[in-house]
Amino acid sequence: MHKKTTCHLLAAAAISAATAVSAEELMLEEVLVTAQKRQQDVMKVPLTVDTFSAEKIETTGALLLADMDEYIPGFEASETTVTQTSYTLRGISSPNISTGGDPSIATFYDDVYLPRAATTIAFSDMARVEVLKGPQGTLFGRNAAAGIINLVPNQPQQEAAGFIAARVGNHDLARIEGMLNLPLGDSLFLRANLLSNQRGGLVDNIGPASDDPGEQDSLNGRLALLWQISERSDWQVSYDWDDIDNAPPQAIGISEFAHSTNPFSSKVASDVINGEETREMYAVTSKLNHSFNDRWSLKFIASYRDFETTNRQDEDGTADPTRYLDTNNEEDSDIFYSEVQVHFQNDRYDWIMGATYSQEEVHQVTTVTALADSITRLVSGSASGGALDHLWDPAQMSAFIALGTGENVPPEVIAASGDTFYEAISAALGEPMIFGPSFAGTPWSEIVENRGDFTNWGVFSDVDITLNDRWNLIAGLRYSRDDKEFSWFTPATSFAALRPGVRNSIFSPADGFTAVDSPLQAEDDWQRTTGRLVAQYQINDHAMTFLSFSTGYKSGGFDSLDLSTADSPIEPEESTNYEWGIKGDFFNRSLRTQLSVFYMELDNRQRSVETRPPGQSQAIPTVINGDQEFTGVEVTLDWLASPSLRLGLVTTYREVESLWDSFFNANSELQTDREDGSTADAYTLWLDWTPDIPVGSLVFHIDYVFEEDDAEDEPDFLPEYNDIPRFGEDRKLLNARLAWTDDSGHYQVALWGRNLLDNDYINGVRNISTESFGTRFVSIREPLSWGMDFRYQY
Repeated sequence: MHKKTTCHLLAAAAISAATAVSAEELMLEEVLVTAQKRQQDVMKVPLTVDTFSAEKIETTGALLLADMDEYIPGFEASETTVTQTSYTLRGISSPNISTGGDPSIATFYDDVYLPRAATTIAFSDMARVEVLKGPQGTLFGRNAAAGIINLVPNQPQQEAAGFIAARVGNHDLARIEGMLNLPLGDSLFLRANLLSNQRGGLVDNIGPASDDPGEQDSLNGRLALLWQISERSDWQVSYDWDDIDNAPPQAIGISEFAHSTNPFSSKVASDVINGEETREMYAVTSKLNHSFNDRWSLKFIASYRDFETTNRQDEDGTADPTRYLDTNNEEDSDIFYSEVQVHFQNDRYDWIMGATYSQEEVHQVTTVTALADSITRLVSGSASGGALDHLWDPAQMSAFIALGTGENVPPEVIAASGDTFYEAISAALGEPMIFGPSFAGTPWSEIVENRGDFTNWGVFSDVDITLNDRWNLIAGLRYSRDDKEFSWFTPATSFAALRPGVRNSIFSPADGFTAVDSPLQAEDDWQRTTGRLVAQYQINDHAMTFLSFSTGYKSGGFDSLDLSTADSPIEPEESTNYEWGIKGDFFNRSLRTQLSVFYMELDNRQRSVETRPPGQSQAIPTVINGDQEFTGVEVTLDWLASPSLRLGLVTTYREVESLWDSFFNANSELQTDREDGSTADAYTLWLDWTPDIPVGSLVFHIDYVFEEDDAEDEPDFLPEYNDIPRFGEDRKLLNARLAWTDDSGHYQVALWGRNLLDNDYINGVRNISTESFGTRFVSIREPLSWGMDFRYQY
């Protein structure tokens, strides 16, 4: 179906829905969260908490955290990769490729901490997602310098229930999900869910690579068994797993050597060899709850998670073998996490204390692969010219020798032919990096292998004191310690077995790497005490305000691609946040409001940039440090205009001042003492309407998203990015869904559309091969998408 026809159908459905009067009533429901390790009404929690409910997951069709950032003010997630997703909260993001580092935003699933590549758990049978803004070091520990994300799956229930749902759409989307909740007796309850998601590519690949960019294929599920041991005790054990086999991340070439310089031509020519993004992951979690009496209770959590990932992706955006480059980031990691909580509560004190311990073992292999064809171009320094249509012919090589030696071409070179010609050239130059036609298409691989052993432990105490009917005072402290051992191993290129004497050209001595027989070892430890102090005032039964001071900490670490961090480890991040907020249901409880104003200082912010010092062959992602100051405001409004009409607004505005350490950008230009003052604002407007119809009920949802682009404020921004079509444009999206449910509530059918304006946007720019091969490439955001939902539940 033509995309304009689809837009017209959705618009017509929306107009039809708007012509009737409501029969089904909307309401501002109570939302319970565990943001303070206690179950509380979100409107009573004295910190900024945004929630993404199961209803919102269904309405928006969200599958991952990256699909919900439009509805949480100040929250962003990268969209093009699953195993290396980076999250941003209030302008603070963090590198997520090096196993030696940590994120600035901690992610928890079912009360358990998730490391890097494990954070993209699908929203299968998810109760809600909580996003806590600002430092959360007291209750959640390390890596919560900017905030935390808390994924809360549904737990087994006493009543039998289940559902099966399907979502189909353009781009060959097919998503099927099912859940079954069964009582196995008076005290034993089982909940099982399974979700399969498949989608075709967003761009057609006309090159020799097999996948279209954007293809998805995943299967994940969870089994949870709850035993109600007694009135005071229960024990739950769960097993979750997923299997992801996606196409590699997008690499849409925009150079003169790509299929097109227009990233929105709907076609790309990719030749990446065995490109893929995969993850195999499983976890076992045990949670024990026991109440000693009406005041004292205990909670114990223990979990083991294991995952393996690959991410082999195109790094040149062309199908030209003389410019071929790909990278593969493989990780094999496991983590044991445990936590014990002791909770005391009476009329005056609500006190929680506890300890956490985690042990993580990581193994990362970063492989960069070229071809003999592209290595020849690399050592010749011919990045942008067209002289190398393939490997050099004898006349070109003779000219190169004369230029390189400053002498006449030796007779034995002129007389040689075939591979003998190239061997003679190598001998004449003393340069083994020149290859003959028989090597055409032969892969050249170099690797950096990292191993790490990380231990973290902490103790915490947090008390909420009720001073009187209106005033509460909350104070908390945590001590955290991180111990890290890390290693780097850089063997000789795979080509050394075919041509003795060749040297590494990508992870080369000029880049700080030396091929060695034994790993380089490093170890260090970091410890910090973080805390919070909060004053809370209850304005009336339905409104409160708070003033808070909090600090956070993110561990130091090592950069997997920067050996200098063995002697000079990455400094830990430290955050200090001052915040005032107000929450409440106003105007006869029809307008729910959450307003926050904050000022945050972040010292030693860790940021990944693509850097290429002079003499280095390729741009390599490297972590730098910087200091930042953030001032901002966030607003969430939820207005029940009538029993049938509900309107909402989420918005944020912030100003940032940054001072970054010096570094060389991808053009080998030194960036010194770069200081930026930037502003960024974003908002989402939404509407829910329930018109009256003769049979069943109808819910119409529409939302409009605006996000100001601030790419020019990134530390590795290059002026030439402004020449890329649609780069730097503010994002504007229109999404809608029309759902019909039968009178019994068992059946539902929905029509939905996303990006109904069909706007095109750049998602990111990469420069890893620009200087060497003249190849820059981008990723793009999802274009117009539409389809239908079907659901049966009992």
